[in-house]
Amino acid sequence: MWVRKAVTQKKILKAKKPERDAYACAIDLLSRREHSQLELRVKLEKREFPQEQIEKALEQLITRDYQSDQRFLEDFVRSRVLRGKGPLLISQELRQRGVDRSAFEAHCHECEIDWYEVAEQTYLKKFGEIAAVSMRERAKRVRFMQSKGFPGDIIGRICRK
Repeated sequence: MWVRKAVTQKKILKAKKPERDAYACAIDLLSRREHSQLELRVKLEKREFPQEQIEKALEQLITRDYQSDQRFLEDFVRSRVLRGKGPLLISQELRQRGVDRSAFEAHCHECEIDWYEVAEQTYLKKFGEIAAVSMRERAKRVRFMQSKGFPGDIIGRICRK
């Protein structure tokens, strides 16, 4: 008896919640952090909004400049570089979020990101100034740098030091 009453009360509370539209939900998502168009579309589809409502909401967000893939790209790249991630990993993550590789390359060229410096800082933070003694240790360090998304030429120069 008590279980049935609790379930009924939950239904009543849920029914009293005002229905939100896709635009309000997207604004709520964007208030927390920048999102790409693809990310917003996927999140709104998961919340089962009608496709035409999603398209209309995205169009409004873009025209009012609440959503910008360029702004998302800049914020995303900055946060990943500060975490010590390399260009290969960042590019892959951006592609998964619907941002074109050429936009990423243009942004990197514009900001003049020194990937060697980022890789060196990441390497020193993990391994310090101590040189790798064995081939096994060197291979471990190379794998670590590869997992961070740095290209082979940069890894080779850093690990030879």
